Amino acid sequence: MNSEEIRSGFIDFFSNRGHKILPSASLLPESPNLLFTNAGMNQFVPYFLGSREPVDRRIANVQTCIRAGGKHNDLDDVGFDTYHHTFFEMLGNWSFGDYFKKEAIGFAWELLTKVWKFPKDRLYATVYQPGNCEPAEFDEESFQMWSDLFTSEHLDPEIHIKKCSRKDNFWMMGDTGPCGPCSEIHMDLTEKGIAWAVLSMLDQVNA
Repeated sequence: MNSEEIRSGFIDFFSNRGHKILPSASLLPESPNLLFTNAGMNQFVPYFLGSREPVDRRIANVQTCIRAGGKHNDLDDVGFDTYHHTFFEMLGNWSFGDYFKKEAIGFAWELLTKVWKFPKDRLYATVYQPGNCEPAEFDEESFQMWSDLFTSEHLDPEIHIKKCSRKDNFWMMGDTGPCGPCSEIHMDLTEKGIAWAVLSMLDQVNA
């Protein structure tokens, strides 16, 4: 797939599931503390803070982003791996008082495996488990949802779910404001597809 096919596939998928499609916001944000728009959620900050009513309860967007300064500065990482860039697009689906974890996980899995045909056995989920003095509690709810999903796909949850701390799986809008545990899907791109399986087994041994 090229970028246009990925973009249109994403928009079509969420449009067909009741999401209002919004255009990308300007790269020059209204927020005075941002140099550039650096995330797909920037234009929705007033919704998160409750200072403005959402235009819809389900929204999807494709946001152009620049990460070349400020808190989210990827300049130092460009060229050392295959996934850090200073200019890119973020594809996002958003729920404002509508669906939550179960539906979001289901949408993501369906899009990746049924629409884009990602191989299921190479997909791995991460969930939040706080380390010492880190906020909130273990995200048992997401863990159980992923466990049920992987089991239904005849994949071992003990291998396909990795527990991560605040650095990787705790989302914060800023130093103050909305925040909480998050969950991610990763794809193992190694030649034999065993990198995440090995990491998961090492985690079990260390535990």
